[in-house]
Amino acid sequence: MERVRFVVPYKKIKTILEHSDGGRALLEPHRLLVRKALNEKVSHDGEDVLEWLHDTVTRGTYRKEFFLNIEHLTRDAKGLLFWKEHLIGRFMLSNDEKDRETAQRLAAHCRDLEAKGFTISSRALLSPEILQAPADTPWKQALYTYAMFLTKADRVRVAFWAKAGKAVVMLERQPEGEVLCSMTQGDASQALQNVLDKEGFKCEYAGDYATFERLIEKSGLTPTDIERALAVK
Repeated sequence: MERVRFVVPYKKIKTILEHSDGGRALLEPHRLLVRKALNEKVSHDGEDVLEWLHDTVTRGTYRKEFFLNIEHLTRDAKGLLFWKEHLIGRFMLSNDEKDRETAQRLAAHCRDLEAKGFTISSRALLSPEILQAPADTPWKQALYTYAMFLTKADRVRVAFWAKAGKAVVMLERQPEGEVLCSMTQGDASQALQNVLDKEGFKCEYAGDYATFERLIEKSGLTPTDIERALAVK
């Protein structure tokens, strides 16, 4: 069932902007929601947040507060955690001190990723390969998109997520130098399982950057090979 979406009156958005220094006084997720509402419809939850924003900024009670007082880290009413404008996952509260340690660790990882010029995402924060990668790695795209390595003897085939995770592209460099490329849509997990079951490959996950680098280099693929294969419509 398609979710009902709402058009927020421009007058209400204009009021929010006028009382928040053009949006600069808002937390990043709130500022992005206001910007989105200027150009398109928002969900019911978005409409509720905008209504609350309108009321609090006009009364002067809006406070730009960071989650657990950690700069740039915010959490919305649904428990979704943001680093600046980036959604990084759901954060469930349990023990205050443990939560603070976890949040501080996440913030430190986000700062490290920013310093290296990496995109901040839940995948990046959960991936030792990305967290350990040096800033000058040539494998940024591969790190963010690979699904698994498929190995058999000296052969290495690499599976990458494509089309926002709705398809899998498999690449393997042939002995003569040509790159074999195949794309599977539909049940991507089943497609990968078929390769394992029918072609005798075994699955390998890197688990750290050193292993990832060893396997991707063993595949003989180049960053250009991967970029071209993933430039799919």
